[in-house]
Amino acid sequence: MAWGLAIAVIVTLTACGFMSWQLSATKLGDSLNAAFGASPRLHWSAPKAASLSLLPWPSVVIVGARLDDAYGVNLLSAPEARLNLSLIDLLRGRFIPTGVVLVSPAVTVDVDRPPFAGAEGGAMGPASVARVLTPLTSLRLSNGVLHLISAKRGLDTVIDNVQGRFDGLTIGDQLRFNLSAVWRSQPFTLAGAFNDPETAAKGEASAVVLAFDSPLAKLAFGGALAPGEKPQAEGDLTASVRSIAALAAFLDVPPPPVLAADDIALTARIKAAPDALTLGDAKATSAGQTVEGALEIDDAAGRPAVSGTLASDALALEPLLGPPASLFDPSGGWSRKPFPFSILRSFDLDLRLSAAHLDVYGLPLADAAASLILENGKLDMVLIEAGAYGGRLKGEAAVAYAGRDLKMNARGELSDAKIGEAIADLGEPVATGTGRAEFAVEASGVSPAAAIATLTGSASLKAADGSILGVNLEEALRRSQRRPLDVEHDLRLGATAFDELDLSLALSNGRTSVQSGRIISRGVSAELGGDIDLPAQTLDLRVDAAQTGADGEKPRDGARLRVDIDGPWSAPEIRAAVDDGAPQPVGDPQPAH
Repeated sequence: MAWGLAIAVIVTLTACGFMSWQLSATKLGDSLNAAFGASPRLHWSAPKAASLSLLPWPSVVIVGARLDDAYGVNLLSAPEARLNLSLIDLLRGRFIPTGVVLVSPAVTVDVDRPPFAGAEGGAMGPASVARVLTPLTSLRLSNGVLHLISAKRGLDTVIDNVQGRFDGLTIGDQLRFNLSAVWRSQPFTLAGAFNDPETAAKGEASAVVLAFDSPLAKLAFGGALAPGEKPQAEGDLTASVRSIAALAAFLDVPPPPVLAADDIALTARIKAAPDALTLGDAKATSAGQTVEGALEIDDAAGRPAVSGTLASDALALEPLLGPPASLFDPSGGWSRKPFPFSILRSFDLDLRLSAAHLDVYGLPLADAAASLILENGKLDMVLIEAGAYGGRLKGEAAVAYAGRDLKMNARGELSDAKIGEAIADLGEPVATGTGRAEFAVEASGVSPAAAIATLTGSASLKAADGSILGVNLEEALRRSQRRPLDVEHDLRLGATAFDELDLSLALSNGRTSVQSGRIISRGVSAELGGDIDLPAQTLDLRVDAAQTGADGEKPRDGARLRVDIDGPWSAPEIRAAVDDGAPQPVGDPQPAH
């Protein structure tokens, strides 16, 4: 009989433990404020209803949970919340929540207002917000909505379907979080740990790890964070973006004005402040191109300034920067489309670059060292040195806006190089030989068509032990002594070998004049004169050739040949005459080489 009574009592007590006991909403609101420290900045309102259950663990289920700031602005509301209570404190008659589960909460964070921003009498910040939630050890969110706003920053966005939990909310404990959510239809996860929020609340650095993952971007950080009034972070960063264009569209910002590649992966040792970011020991890969080095981005003056040093084993510019703007229109004339250099006014740059193998839009350079300085809208580019065409190449160029016009100047020097290969990269292969080329030019205009009409400067070419391809002056002169000259066959059969080639050009307002042009070999010497009208794309050139003896002199009875080349450079007319004979056309007009 006694055993039966005992069992009945146990069953009854157990049933009572699983029962829900209605509580006074007003008293519960007072108890919540008392339990959370009666903060003068935050206030828990009385819920619509509340009930207490003792099993399986003491907990309170409330309907209509609401947390307001000191001005009555709602920060958090939830249709339902469950508060797990401290059993020891409950036995002592104290109502102390240790964990909260919020079902479908709506959280509003105005980063311009307390408790998320500083206020007179002291700043609170995230760590102080966590202090207000003491004595909670954990906070769970189920199907929540987070509303972030900031009038100062133009921020007003909603993050949906927030799921996850915060642990370690107790003062002195490590804060840990693991969340998932959806922002602008894109899912993401965020996880991490903050070693000592209390230390960070004082503006001192505290260890932190963070991992962000989404279809658009991935990021992992491990280091130290000091929130404070001027937050700072320092540590190791790994980040990647599959599509820069898609990410820019998602964030409603323009894509980077320089980078044409659409992906990027980065690892670096970073140091970040509100207006500065330093990347040390950095390695970045984009469009299959990898660079290593250090960068610093400074925005203290309200205008981004980038400086640093980068190096690469093999680097191609076109995959990163995109194809160069065409100088010509579809009809073949000079383009009247404005130069795409508005970017000059958007940021400052001081960059040093070195590459063992550098591909500059099809021009292969070896052991290249260069610098780029962009300051106040003026871009200075210097190729300090590089190997090219078997020789050495160096040069510099400057670009700056003068009103609406783009003002440009450039100079370069190629020495001990295979000149024929260099000429072939500019157009048709017309010569061979080894030598030196120099140029110095300047121009200004709003478009290529306008700039080419102002092109002024000089250029020179000296080569040795080569040949002019497609023109055989020596053979034509020799055959003209035995029979009438077959200009079409004799002039174009083979090539003209030379011991020396010396060419000097002067440019003025788009017109190129041959100051001196000379070809010297054992069997023939020739002089070149005339002009090239660049804006009109026409030629007016003359070649005077004569036979020479073993001593290099022109014998009195030696043959002489004159070749005139004029007309549009896409299809010039070529005429030839021997001695004082009448001009003889050289077949149909042929493209210039």
